[in-house]
Amino acid sequence: MRHNKIIKIMAVISATLIVCLGTYWQHRLMPLKKVQVNQTSIPTIFVGGDYARAFSTAGFVHRLTAAHLMTKGLIVHVSQSGHVSVQQFAPLKANPTIQVIFADNHHAKRQARQFATVIAVLAKRYHVTRYNAVGHSSGGNIIFDYLTANIDHPAKINKFVTIGSTYPGVTRKTIQQLPTRFPVLNIGGQIWQTTGDGGVKLDDVLKFSQQLRAAGWHPQTTIIHGSPLTAEHSMLHINPQVDLRLIQFLYGVIN
Repeated sequence: MRHNKIIKIMAVISATLIVCLGTYWQHRLMPLKKVQVNQTSIPTIFVGGDYARAFSTAGFVHRLTAAHLMTKGLIVHVSQSGHVSVQQFAPLKANPTIQVIFADNHHAKRQARQFATVIAVLAKRYHVTRYNAVGHSSGGNIIFDYLTANIDHPAKINKFVTIGSTYPGVTRKTIQQLPTRFPVLNIGGQIWQTTGDGGVKLDDVLKFSQQLRAAGWHPQTTIIHGSPLTAEHSMLHINPQVDLRLIQFLYGVIN
């Protein structure tokens, strides 16, 4: 009898969790379901931060494809040695996504060099000539370091979104090494009235926008204010406000 009672309790708890998760998922998608965006074949490449592997970018892909705002296109795996393998889920059409997942995900400079190989593969095998790039935390540094490297760029960056990223050591001269001018969206978080998102200081995030403006660029800056559940460093990539701002910037919303 006691065993059956435990089984019933566990079943109720499991059912409750499933209902709660389903409700939460629908809540997360609600702001996105009301939005329509322009369609393009330019893929958006997502790069996660330190130790994140797929976690910090998979949410973007799942939510935005579930809302029919993007299409899951490719997942690119990069081995420790830099070997690139690709899984394709759909043609690169209708706002396609490309997730880049590094096996060695704690060395941004090395990952930037490996990212160069990724872009070369995408250009050669999948005929990618332009792309958007979205980097969370050190993912932004990986993309930026690649863009400012003195190497050939077989594909042209179209737009760049950086989320909770800081760029220590960046100077006007570094910015001048960028291959071309392109729109930049810089997103930062601030938990209540604190100095930042709990992981990085807001002033350090905003400094990047200031440096771009000083060099004659026109970056857009968005600050996510809120509780640790919405504005904390690791919560920014699962915040609906960030989702919405991202697609507005990348595609333009249809009224």
